[in-house]
Amino acid sequence: MSDDTTPFQQLLDEATRLGLSEPKPTIPELVLRLKRAFPAVPSGMISLIAETVQTRDIAVRKLGEWSRDGLFTKALLEQASRASIAEHRARFFSGRSHVLEIGTGTGSDTAALARVCSHVTTLEADYERLELAKHNLKIQGISNVTFLQGEATEVIPSLDFTRYDALFADPARRAKDGTRLKSGDSYSPPLEWLLSLEIGGLRAIKVSPGLFVDAQDRGWLRQFVGYGDECLEQTLWFGAPVPDSSAHLADVNTTWSPATHAASIPAVADTFEGFLVEPHGVINRSQYAHTFFAEHGIAMIDPQVAYGITTAKPSPSPWYDSFRMFQAFPFHLKTLKTALTELAWTNRTEIKKRNYQGSPEELRAKLKLPAHTHGAPFGTVFVFTRDTTAWVILAERLTE
Repeated sequence: MSDDTTPFQQLLDEATRLGLSEPKPTIPELVLRLKRAFPAVPSGMISLIAETVQTRDIAVRKLGEWSRDGLFTKALLEQASRASIAEHRARFFSGRSHVLEIGTGTGSDTAALARVCSHVTTLEADYERLELAKHNLKIQGISNVTFLQGEATEVIPSLDFTRYDALFADPARRAKDGTRLKSGDSYSPPLEWLLSLEIGGLRAIKVSPGLFVDAQDRGWLRQFVGYGDECLEQTLWFGAPVPDSSAHLADVNTTWSPATHAASIPAVADTFEGFLVEPHGVINRSQYAHTFFAEHGIAMIDPQVAYGITTAKPSPSPWYDSFRMFQAFPFHLKTLKTALTELAWTNRTEIKKRNYQGSPEELRAKLKLPAHTHGAPFGTVFVFTRDTTAWVILAERLTE
């Protein structure tokens, strides 16, 4: 696919040229232009190239500079791990002689594993995806990979498990129409089937960060991985030196674990004064926010709400965001509208909620905040339930 002497490269070059034109064409518009220029090229190839060109900037930010020459679909990019996350996970496989990977995808995890292991055998159910991954690995100069194509539940039982000393699996977590699969039973291959595979002494399975997996009694431990201000992934580990429910931030390469701290219960705030602390999403997903707050001497707003309060200004940290509180009062829409009008906050205002029915978007629509103009004030609205009463805190985000 990457042979420069074929029409493929001509197609890619022309798609790149058209994709950089202004105004930037949409994917359907780009497909039509390419079909006119290359009438003999199959529609599937043209659609792939158009999608690759239109998602290239996303690919570079997520996977690195090499991806400027890579091949991707939007769906593949959405499931692919960021380069720093793939590298973090691959460190645990360093020195392994032969890793079996289930779910090749873009080949981003395959490449990270191949750089630290002697050999990787990767299995992908979809033929076209496997061909894209072959191209992506080839342009990176990676050659210690064997490619297998087929359904994992059909191919894996026929393999000699003794050949492999580690397993990494990245099951498909989206349906064919692109919707997210909320149950591990719906993954392809199914999560329970993957958990039952006894391949090698080290195993890892990438799953959704919002999926609760109770397999500790079988030796599986959870790690939640974030980048920037988002919790992006959850990795299930077997045989790795990873404390259960640990949290890792890939962009700053730091890890927090509740196992290294006393699992004590923090105090509950008596009043809403001082500074509000919102822990990173990886802390919330770990279900150990209470341990995190106790470690930092921060009181909780409520035992069921992952917001903290402290009278001392918090030090800057990648593990939480801090806010200076202005007002706190029981939730009432009219009261909230009046307070925001007096503050003259615009629609740039953040709206956050915990343990409260209704979405931030629904509340924003009801508030009808004025459009933001340069220099206009804005802040953060926190809505939560304490005991059985809904509360509002108006606050200003602290910056370093």
